[in-house]
Amino acid sequence: MRHRIFSFILFCLSALFLSSYTSAQAEETNVPTAVIALLEQSKTHFEKNEYEQAAALLERALRIAPSNAVLWHNLAGVRLRQKDWDKAASLAAKSNTFAVSNQKLQLRNFIVIGLACKGMQDKSCTQEAHNRASKLVEQ
Repeated sequence: MRHRIFSFILFCLSALFLSSYTSAQAEETNVPTAVIALLEQSKTHFEKNEYEQAAALLERALRIAPSNAVLWHNLAGVRLRQKDWDKAASLAAKSNTFAVSNQKLQLRNFIVIGLACKGMQDKSCTQEAHNRASKLVEQ
């Protein structure tokens, strides 16, 4: 059953821009307005399949807020869409280093890692990501 849930989550997330902020969340976490604007612009480019433009905007936002887990996560999602499996997995793992208290984002990062591992055809990596995501779901 857990495998079906994980597969469903993978399917749903593979088509989405993965994470954003509501205005309340941004205010609560002290995210600069410039970062939010860049994230929204990036989302627009992502939805138009303009991945390099989306990535460039996220990289610019990361120069302003280098420890922002949401930005790293979204950049991982862009690289995943570009089938840059190694980079997607690495960026999602980096996001997790900053998402210590955000289980939902950690879960999403493990899903990205799992998809990247699947793209690399690395079964043990895919299984490990699945196991880590499952543990987060069970908590």
